[in-house]
Amino acid sequence: MATRKYDINDFNARVKNIKNPRNKSYYDPDLGMHIPKRVTREKIAKPQEPSFLGKFIVSMIIGALALLFAQVIRIRYFGLIEQSDVVFYLDLFIAFWAMVLFSAMLDRRKVVERFAQVAGIAVMLTAGHNLIWRWPEPMAMIYTAEYVDQIMDVTTQHSVVYRGTVFGL
Repeated sequence: MATRKYDINDFNARVKNIKNPRNKSYYDPDLGMHIPKRVTREKIAKPQEPSFLGKFIVSMIIGALALLFAQVIRIRYFGLIEQSDVVFYLDLFIAFWAMVLFSAMLDRRKVVERFAQVAGIAVMLTAGHNLIWRWPEPMAMIYTAEYVDQIMDVTTQHSVVYRGTVFGL
């Protein structure tokens, strides 16, 4: 199947058709479709960026999930259930590693987002045991039943742990 040869007159006819102010679109014979000449402003408008509070909360959740991941690694793979300084620093090391990994995957690497991730780790360190009080059976599947029993013996519901001391709310 052969195509006909185009010359300068065909090109000028196409340009004239495109520049015609009465046309909102023009037919392109090569593509076989109508091409719009102008795009409306609604299509050009940039989508709104998420709010600062939304970004902060998402980044805090990333930090909390990083510490949850670190605790699962510590309990399941290292078998360290008892609390000590070594366990605390191991949790922090793995949590910061996981935080960097998760934030890189989710493109949350700005300074404010990093601050929120560290705040999420801090909140999870002080009040994360309340998740075990709220959902003991699923947490026993995530961690171990022995760890859940130990946390429920040491802490109280709706409490905060600061430097090994439990403060009830």
